[in-house]
Amino acid sequence: MRLLRRFVPATLFGRALLTLIFTFGAFALVTSSVIIFYALMPVAQRSAADLASIMVLSARTLKQLPPHLRDDYRTRLATEYQIRLAEERPLADSRRYFFPYLKRVEEALSQRLAREVEIVTSVANGERWFWAAIDVDGERLWTGFPRSRIGTRPLQGLTVIFVVAVVLIMITTVILAGRVSRPLRGLAAAAEQVALGFSPNQLPETGPRELANLAHQFNETSRQIRELLANRTMLLAGISHDLRTPLTRLRLAVAMLPEDTPPRLVARMERDIDEMGALITQAVELGKNLGAGRRELIDLSVLVYELTAGQPRVISERVPRCRCQIDALAVRRIVGNLLENALRYSQELVEVYLDCQSGRPVIFVLDRGSGIPEAELEAVLRPYYRLEGSRNRQTGGTGLGLAVAHQLALANQIELRLGRRRGGGTIASVRLPIQRWDGDAIRARRGVDARAGGA
Repeated sequence: MRLLRRFVPATLFGRALLTLIFTFGAFALVTSSVIIFYALMPVAQRSAADLASIMVLSARTLKQLPPHLRDDYRTRLATEYQIRLAEERPLADSRRYFFPYLKRVEEALSQRLAREVEIVTSVANGERWFWAAIDVDGERLWTGFPRSRIGTRPLQGLTVIFVVAVVLIMITTVILAGRVSRPLRGLAAAAEQVALGFSPNQLPETGPRELANLAHQFNETSRQIRELLANRTMLLAGISHDLRTPLTRLRLAVAMLPEDTPPRLVARMERDIDEMGALITQAVELGKNLGAGRRELIDLSVLVYELTAGQPRVISERVPRCRCQIDALAVRRIVGNLLENALRYSQELVEVYLDCQSGRPVIFVLDRGSGIPEAELEAVLRPYYRLEGSRNRQTGGTGLGLAVAHQLALANQIELRLGRRRGGGTIASVRLPIQRWDGDAIRARRGVDARAGGA
């Protein structure tokens, strides 16, 4: 069982194939055993007894006939019953020949002759013969019959049964697994679209009752998710609009303060208003549908350079051109949020590297901060989750930067990973999708390369 699981894939088709192999195998084994023991063996035993009787009777009859009639008797015996009689031992074939029916014939002959009888084989004119020694009146006669006299072909029959069983099992597996896996594949694809932030089309609520009910429940859940997202966006947009109005009045009130107001107080009030505006902007940004944007052919090395150039405490090594077809705005926001997060939590240098050696480019952002505990590497990707306990935005941020980056990564099939850096700190990797160039992308890439070469 474990051996079969190792070679059979862990898919619905593989599981169904494994189940049918054991089911049909057990049924075939039981059926074959019943047929063999209750039908074939009695028939074979009776046939062997009749053949042994004919062989013994033929040898004894030959000895009782006058010499001038024996040749005619041998000829008729060979023609009508396919049995030959010889006084000399035939040249035996030393090769072992597997034929279970011979065992029955030997047992029947031994029972009639009251001694052990061994059948030997020979090959004459391309045909195999079976011979047994029969003693008559003190003389030994060799009685033989050809393989063609026994029309059974057990090995060929078993081969045909095995081949037909395998074909039927494969066809049945394909039909059953296809009927079940086809709607499940559609459901899995739709669920993946929902996870990436898209709204998939309604699944057809047809087929078996269980699958139709599953599709109905998924459609209902998808509709509720769309409504929740729409309500969240509308709510945050409404809150943003309602809060920006009093913020604008506060700005106006601060600007109209008397001239003798302490400058430090005015600066602090303006800073608080700016922070409130930034919080509202980020909250609205999170509430939007952070889905996949339009993919375009970009140079990742240029994008990384633009993000890191002029940044204090940021080092980045310029690499050769690295073409990638991706949503440039999404990558810029993801890397920008990671870079901002690294600068906030680390007072040392932050390193940004681009690895474009394989078909899947990776951007690394490394810092030497306090690091993220292993148990919280996934939790920090949730909205408003912060490792720093205070509500101070300067030390703990808003808890939305990584959440926005995570949602953008999911929507654009980008793999965002956070890990602990050896020696202290955090390593964040942005692994872009595998580049599969279609015709338009190849032409665009050639055009970009040609313009770059001409420049």
